[in-house]
Amino acid sequence: MTMDRVGETKQIIVAQSTSQCCRAGCCQPSINWVLREADNYHGWNPHEEYEQQAWIHEESTLCMRCNSCWAPGCREVKYVQHSSTIPDSVVSGEDFHWCTVQRDLLPKGLTEEDRNKDVIATHEKTQTCTACCCYEPYLETKDTSGKVIGKTQYVCDWCIFVPKFDIFDGSGTKKYRLRPDTCIGGCCVMCRCGGQAGKCCRVPFIVRDPTDFTPIKGNSGNENAQVTELWSGLKNEFCTLRNAYHLVFPDDATPEDRLTLIGSSILIDVIYAEKNDDG
Repeated sequence: MTMDRVGETKQIIVAQSTSQCCRAGCCQPSINWVLREADNYHGWNPHEEYEQQAWIHEESTLCMRCNSCWAPGCREVKYVQHSSTIPDSVVSGEDFHWCTVQRDLLPKGLTEEDRNKDVIATHEKTQTCTACCCYEPYLETKDTSGKVIGKTQYVCDWCIFVPKFDIFDGSGTKKYRLRPDTCIGGCCVMCRCGGQAGKCCRVPFIVRDPTDFTPIKGNSGNENAQVTELWSGLKNEFCTLRNAYHLVFPDDATPEDRLTLIGSSILIDVIYAEKNDDG
């Protein structure tokens, strides 16, 4: 999934490939992700090569990972996105189900060569607060030269029970507002139920116009552009605790915008899903 291919992709699945069973405190591993072009999640094995088209690895220190056991959105972290599939040496270190301490900055089994192989972007942040109105969490998306090409910023306003994010391009211009639909006068998040496979129960974060917050269309105008956490199957939900997201890109999004939205899905997971997975 090269930069050119990202620019052509209408929708993808972004799914965790690292088992998070028994992860807490110093036993919390860095989390890897795999990407594939698809419109739903059917509980597929993230380690099956034919299912993958790209992968992302996390770089964060033991200290930051330990602290994020209680507040994941606080940690200083860097996610490195590769256009190739996940190396076999990393796969072998992802499926532990015991309290294994990962002391290194890098995922288990990742060589320096593979660390820098086929990199197309990074998503990174310094240490911040978690989801609150002080030093809000964010992710900056950068190209291979280190230039910022986009940013996802957590938004704190009077409606604190509705999560929302602003998405900026590389020049700092606000491109999108990312927010679920709401009910009860805009005070509560509206969930969706009744879909197939991973979409049986979900909360879509809709990509919206940054001014009037109207939904923006994606998938050739057939549905709203969105970032949606999916049901990832019994094994992944209750045993390995792997999360998965469906991304529908805006039809007019640039390759840089699409990479930034991939970072947005990870930030949503870091702030809202990781804390629920601890233990």
